[in-house]
Amino acid sequence: MANDDGTFGFEDLQKAFNRIEQKYENKTDAMLMAMANTARQRVRSKTPTGKTKKLKGSWRTKKPKTFGKTRVARVQTENRYGHVVEEGHKVVTGGSTVGRNGRKLNVLQRGIRGVSVGGKTKAEKMIENTVKELNSAFGKNAEKLLDDLTREVEL
Repeated sequence: MANDDGTFGFEDLQKAFNRIEQKYENKTDAMLMAMANTARQRVRSKTPTGKTKKLKGSWRTKKPKTFGKTRVARVQTENRYGHVVEEGHKVVTGGSTVGRNGRKLNVLQRGIRGVSVGGKTKAEKMIENTVKELNSAFGKNAEKLLDDLTREVEL
């Protein structure tokens, strides 16, 4: 790609960047989907099995989209209580801990109404732990992707 005198011209550089740009989106989407599928499998394996076993099978990957300048592939659940299992929650039996006026009930009021708070469930952190595990793998995959793109163009 060098000129006859051994120099590298601006036009050649522009053509090389255009070739990289054409291949970039498809290759990044493929890498993002591969990482999202790996994350989905790991999250699914870390998800606790409840009575219905619905949460474990509800994890899905979504195709990459652009948000601002960032390309994102999502892993999400179709269940509305996935965040509760991730973060943990209070165990309440016998009613609500919130009164009619929207204020929290104190201990005496809860006792009169028969509401008991039995502690808190363990936060599973299946998503958070998976993201921590995959951070280093994502960096390595991104570097490999850039190396492959620049190697194909031969700058």
